Amino acid sequence: MPTIYVSRNGNSKQLKLRDSEGHNPGNDNLTTNVNPGDTVQWMLDPDGSNLTSLNGVNKAVPGDSSYDSNSIDLLVSGTTSSNGVYTGTVVSPSPGSGKYEKYVIAFMVPGDNTIYYDDPKLQMD
Repeated sequence: MPTIYVSRNGNSKQLKLRDSEGHNPGNDNLTTNVNPGDTVQWMLDPDGSNLTSLNGVNKAVPGDSSYDSNSIDLLVSGTTSSNGVYTGTVVSPSPGSGKYEKYVIAFMVPGDNTIYYDDPKLQMD
């Protein structure tokens, strides 16, 4: 099960992401590879997130700064949340190697009631 660990990049309003596959770019430029039927989790980084909460994981749509018209739905029906952990299931059968989905992670930082957004992607192996 691929897990994406979400933390804050310093004191910025951008995320620093890493995943259980060993990808750790040190910023928000993360592409996580998935396979048909995988369950994907998004959670606050247990090594320290410097975030108040995750507030959603959703597909990027027209109007979002990260929207990409070549992005396709790789998650069966979006994500669900339980105790601050978001979970989604990858479609099966595969739509093809290299296909990807742009999505947005909503989050809050300490001392601020604004919900911020950042935009990694999932890519089919």
